[in-house]
Amino acid sequence: MSYRKTTLRKMAPVTRRYARLLGELDSVIRKGKNLLEEISRLEFDSQALANARQHSIETVHEPLFQEGGEKCDLRRLNNS
Repeated sequence: MSYRKTTLRKMAPVTRRYARLLGELDSVIRKGKNLLEEISRLEFDSQALANARQHSIETVHEPLFQEGGEKCDLRRLNNS
């Protein structure tokens, strides 16, 4: 909880510093709680991206089938 300027002026110097520190602590905790949801979402997105990359690497190394049943190498298709 932040104190009003007039309230802080009435306090003794050490008490005033302590009150300001408590206000700053409350502010930092509030900002941390606000970041929690965003960090959670970013972590979820990061894991999804890593899984998608891993899946795409596994898919590139598997051979494809063309019409007629013959296997086709994906690298050959990319070069043509």
